[in-house]
Amino acid sequence: MSSHYRDPQGSSVPQQEEREAGREKDLGTCKIHHISLHILDFRVKYHYWLEMEGVSAVPELVAESHESMSIDQSSRSSKKRAKVWEHIESEVVDGIEKAICKYCRTQLSLVAGKGTSHLNRHIGYHCPQITQEDRDRFLATLKSKPSDGDQVIFDPVVFRGLIAEYFISAEIAFRKAEDPAWKEMINYCQPSFRVVGRQSVRADCLLLYEEEKLMLSDQFSKLKSHVSLTADLWSSNQNLGYLGVTAHFVDEEFELQKKIISFKQISFPHTSYAVQDGITSCLVEWDLVGQLFTLTLDNASVNNRAVKDMRDALGSEMFFRGEHLHVRCAAHVLNIMVQAGLKVIPHSVLRVRDIIKVVTSTPSRMQTFNTIVQTLGLKVKSGLVLDVPHRWNSTYDMLNEALKYKVALNRYATEQHHEAPSDYEWANVEALHGFLQEFSEATKAFSADRHPTAHLFLKMLLAIRDVLLDETWNTNELLNELADKMHTKFQKYWTNPNIALLIAAVLDPSMKTDFIKFYFHTIGEHVDLKMRELKRYLKKYYQEYEKIVRINNLPVVNVSDEQAMSESVESGTSSLGLVCGKRRVEFAFAQFASQNSDARSERSELDIYLEDPRILVRSDENFNVLAWWKKNSDAYPVLSLMARDFLAIPVSTVSSESAFSAAGRILGKDRTSLSPETLEALICTKDWLIGFNDEEEGEPMSGKRMFGSDDDEDDE
Repeated sequence: MSSHYRDPQGSSVPQQEEREAGREKDLGTCKIHHISLHILDFRVKYHYWLEMEGVSAVPELVAESHESMSIDQSSRSSKKRAKVWEHIESEVVDGIEKAICKYCRTQLSLVAGKGTSHLNRHIGYHCPQITQEDRDRFLATLKSKPSDGDQVIFDPVVFRGLIAEYFISAEIAFRKAEDPAWKEMINYCQPSFRVVGRQSVRADCLLLYEEEKLMLSDQFSKLKSHVSLTADLWSSNQNLGYLGVTAHFVDEEFELQKKIISFKQISFPHTSYAVQDGITSCLVEWDLVGQLFTLTLDNASVNNRAVKDMRDALGSEMFFRGEHLHVRCAAHVLNIMVQAGLKVIPHSVLRVRDIIKVVTSTPSRMQTFNTIVQTLGLKVKSGLVLDVPHRWNSTYDMLNEALKYKVALNRYATEQHHEAPSDYEWANVEALHGFLQEFSEATKAFSADRHPTAHLFLKMLLAIRDVLLDETWNTNELLNELADKMHTKFQKYWTNPNIALLIAAVLDPSMKTDFIKFYFHTIGEHVDLKMRELKRYLKKYYQEYEKIVRINNLPVVNVSDEQAMSESVESGTSSLGLVCGKRRVEFAFAQFASQNSDARSERSELDIYLEDPRILVRSDENFNVLAWWKKNSDAYPVLSLMARDFLAIPVSTVSSESAFSAAGRILGKDRTSLSPETLEALICTKDWLIGFNDEEEGEPMSGKRMFGSDDDEDDE
């Protein structure tokens, strides 16, 4: 049900209740969808909305709603006192009240309790028609604060929206809304406000989710570029399977955006059909089938089959028919490579893992270990890193810390009569640690999701290959075998990268096609054949984007050879101040050739871009490729649109882990009854409102990712 309903000015609650009394029977039927709820009070809307959704404890919610409505009727009229309403007017569109910009007539959402922050952003930053003077004047009003003499109007509707946002951002259980200390604090801050219960807070959170979802859906509908997705599977501690889907795109301001758009429970068994159905339902729900560009998934056979079936079903509706839809997660492929290498020395790693498991198994054992650590003058630890199978870098972190506490671990094993790694096994671990350290930067680069990574993919592949072929490993038989195993996997997965990632590198002005040619020369044969294929697809994609630009009535840069000659002649003639016979002949010939040529030779944006010299970037320079395209978007309108799509391609699914970490925290052992729909709303809304910070994204996940081991790789 839409959340865009507001009360008309002057309506009183008793009048509304009287008007609605005769409609209670109809509200229990499907006709609820056709009733104009904007004549209802905001809190009464909660009651009917929850009743339709089947939420329990509705009587309690109704009581809360009517009691809280009695506290300050005049505050409702203050909802349009914000300065932004001088630039916004409200109109009813298709039965739903909308906020309409007075300048550009853009329709914006209007919902009680949401506030005006989205309206402020539109007038302050996004409206294309408002004058700069009016914009600056409006922004100045936002910065001003009320003086001590000004009266601050308390709006209970806005306050409930803020409470909902707080519960979402802090990941607080709904039952905390009924905590006596919470109620005491709220009553102290605003005695006239009746603290709402857990059902009301839940309803407010769901309405906030619906409102933010409408705004994001509107952003997708107006997006001229396409959207790339990452998807991953997660199993909760309750053994329930969830599919997380994240959208990646570059907006009009050439800023990379990442939005979690789905976190749904999927049916068991978790077959390729379940994955396909989950992703397809997400695409249909958000109307993104035609906007989908690439889909990055772990290299599991289940995922590969799901993408193939999905392309067979929807390929005709997809951009470029989904020809380069599937991008294999680089972090997962790298994990497959490292896991293949670790099989060479499994016992050494296993011994270290076992002793760490023993030490961290109970608080008393950890305390005994820390006593030894203090005796040795080392730093006391609250715990030791224990790796997880699907993340090779966690194995590196475990070995890195184990080597620092090697002496303490050996002494603990001796004193507590446990088996410690032998000197030979510790030597293997130390050698392995040095080898894996070389891959840490590659993993960080693949895992980044706050800046583009697609154009750096080939550089990271060459860096990994260089490490694997380093002759240093020849001096150690163990590491030499390990590197050989990993190089075999490299050859299997990365000799022929996805064409979309090659084009992303071309769209880096410091690389262009020169680097692609260098890459193919370095790793294999048939360089000319592969370069011809690249240029063929580059031209085909350019033509597709050229159509998009023309549809949107944007200028396209095309310069013919004859036109260039004509302009040169005219320029030279003007500079001399006369028209000599020779140049008139040249000009006439140029026109004749243009009219009689079977095929005019034109230099498109693509030709101009590729022929221009590469820009030089220092090795220590942090080159912002999106900023370069934003600066040059007028010169390259087609290529800049291409760049927005290709540079937004995520090369790994690691961005999904922030959602999995949040799900593990929210769906803890004390919240097992939380419905999948509510869980999705909480995760998505938090991501849309404030995002996940670095600490949250780096937290270990509760539950586990599915299809994360080497056993699940596709050998076809």
